[in-house]
Amino acid sequence: MKCPGCKSEIPDNSIFCLSCGRPIKVEGLEPIEPPSGSPTETRAMMLLMFSIMLLFFGLFLLFPAYFTGSAVAYLVCASMVTGGVVMLVARFFLLRRYSEKVEEFRAVAAEKIKCRYCGSMNPLDAEKCIGCHAPL
Repeated sequence: MKCPGCKSEIPDNSIFCLSCGRPIKVEGLEPIEPPSGSPTETRAMMLLMFSIMLLFFGLFLLFPAYFTGSAVAYLVCASMVTGGVVMLVARFFLLRRYSEKVEEFRAVAAEKIKCRYCGSMNPLDAEKCIGCHAPL
């Protein structure tokens, strides 16, 4: 069998390459992943874009409403500006909640030891790596 990294010949039952140390079998690894849930960055960007559009068009329509003196046009402008502000506030709270989840995740990840050979995260009291069985 050949190592996918350095292309050196290694035994078939190897867990990591004897030349470069790259893990070959990654069955026991616990990779660090972002908090589960919806794609928060996409939601935040969409909220920002829609709020900017609502604010722009709401303020843009304020000029015709002023010159025509229409109360309905003023009401439409006010509702669009209010919707834009509400979306900006929602974006703020969405990103704040996401950053709190990330900080909690970092605190949990800081309580683990990373293996120097394969990179898997192990409990603090582990003596051997769960991924490559190397001593920690």
